[in-house]
Amino acid sequence: MSRGDVLTVGAKQRGIALISVLLVVAVLVAITTRLLEGHNLVVHHHRATFEQNQALQYAYGAEAFARQVLYEDHSNSGPEIDHLAEPWARQLVPFELDDIGFMEAQIRDLNGCFNLNAFASSDEVVLKRSLKRLKRMLRELQIDEALADNIRDWVDTDSKVQGFGAEDNNYLGKSPPYRSPNAKIYHLSELYLLDIAEGEQVRKLLPHVCLLPFADNRINVNTANTLTLATLDDGIGLGSAEAITMTERAYASVTDFVQEHPEFAAVTDDLTVRSDHFALHVQAVVGDGSVTLYSHLARNSSDGRVTVLQRDFAKLFRSSLTIDASVEAQ
Repeated sequence: MSRGDVLTVGAKQRGIALISVLLVVAVLVAITTRLLEGHNLVVHHHRATFEQNQALQYAYGAEAFARQVLYEDHSNSGPEIDHLAEPWARQLVPFELDDIGFMEAQIRDLNGCFNLNAFASSDEVVLKRSLKRLKRMLRELQIDEALADNIRDWVDTDSKVQGFGAEDNNYLGKSPPYRSPNAKIYHLSELYLLDIAEGEQVRKLLPHVCLLPFADNRINVNTANTLTLATLDDGIGLGSAEAITMTERAYASVTDFVQEHPEFAAVTDDLTVRSDHFALHVQAVVGDGSVTLYSHLARNSSDGRVTVLQRDFAKLFRSSLTIDASVEAQ
């Protein structure tokens, strides 16, 4: 073998060695890149989990704070009266969470709206009165009044169709089929299952109704909105109700309220000035994590102890604050 041939073979061997080294480097780079991607994915996952859990803990903290506020209201103001000037009813602006997020909370009096579970009453007089009230409300909201009959049949304990209502025969023909529970409603989303329910109509009704764990439907005149007061009786107009809700209300008794507004005399037994059930709705945002919590809080009228009856993490949070765009633009 000549010297030239030896040099050629040596060059080829060095070329093969270089290619082998480059291949090894390429494989190592690919493995390293894959490991880094996996590591970044794990870090991102843990960060998202941490932020979500942190937001959840802030929401639970808001719930604990709301319970404390309601308890102190009972201790300081007494159980005899609740109104919108008390600390629990004051609207709080969204506030920062240690420069990593923000939180907003709202408390709503559930004794100031129409209790749909009033139709679980065994008293026919109560059922008829509640049905009339709900139909007045639907009429003012321009919703088909037959929806009231649907709600009554969904809740009442019998299987008899009332008015334009619906029972099992209507629902068993649907796909998939289901039955009317003939029991209390436990979540307002059940309204979407009603025979004639339309999404837009249900959404219009939701702000004016609520669910209590009993059939009592007395309305707190210190916290009820205009529509709720106006639909208590045919003799009460929207104008009269609006005149009441436009002023600060802190009536110490139903008697005081009726003396000042005699048009409510016919529904005295359906009125109260105190509340025991409240709804907390809170949204907490930490980084990319976001939690909404809706809690039904029940306050014991004797000792003020506040209990969580229900939690819902799927209820859409809508801020009650409005921003003046003209002010923001200045």
